[in-house]
Parts: sequence; C-alpha cells; structure tokens
Amino acid sequence: YMCHMHTPGTEVIVAHSMAQHGKPFSHVQNFMPSVMATDSSIMSRIVHEEDEINKIVAQIKGKLTQAGVRGNFLRLAGEPGPAIIHAASVHKVCCIVTGSRGLGTVRRTLIGSVSDYILHHANCPVLVCRHKEGKTA
Repeated sequence: YMCHMHTPGTEVIVAHSMAQHGKPFSHVQNFMPSVMATDSSIMSRIVHEEDEINKIVAQIKGKLTQAGVRGNFLRLAGEPGPAIIHAASVHKVCCIVTGSRGLGTVRRTLIGSVSDYILHHANCPVLVCRHKEGKTA
C-alpha cells in the first residue's frame, strides 16, 4: 500500500478483528460471560492473545508514525469479514486493503477466508495482497 497507493494527506484506518473460531462456549458467551472466567487455561490464553495484539498495534502505530501517515487503529468485535465490511461502511472508506494467508481451496472452504468474504461483500474497491515468498510479515 505505502509503495504503490498511498498519497500524502490520505488517512489510513487499520482494523483488527480476531477470529472467534474454536473458542470454547462461544455459542453462550454473549449470554453467560462468566463461563470464560472459570477456566484458568482459557484466561491465560486470552491474556497471551491480548499481549500479542497489543504488540502488533504498537508496531503498526510505529510504522504509520515513521512513514508520516495520518491514521487510526480500530479493534473490531465479531467475525473479521463482516466486522471489516461494517467498519468500512461506517467510516466511508474509498478502498479496503487486506492480506491473504494463501490458504488452499479445501482449507478456505472449511474455515472461510476473510479476504474472500471482503472481496464479495465490499461496496468499494478491494486490494488483496499476498506476502512475498519467504516473508511472513
């Protein structure tokens, strides 16, 4: 994005929504939040994930600042695809740039693809970027 699309004065909104796949008791979590607090291993995982997210947020904010880009960071709730589409609509974005993990057809069919969902539901142009070979970030 920075090399090929960004123009000075453009505000960038970076959004993060953690997938909820496989979370224990996810079907009752909204009605019974105390279920999550009773299992120390689950709480430990949540704290670890939160630490990891905070590190990523700090890195992204640092990169935006270093590049002199005006921007905001949004933490979205819910499934990533619909949450990103909703945020894009609310913030009236002109383009969504998303990554792709390069899942195979079978895995993408079984667990879904956020980039595929965005591509098919967005009301604005979508750019899907894949990592360069050998790079993961």
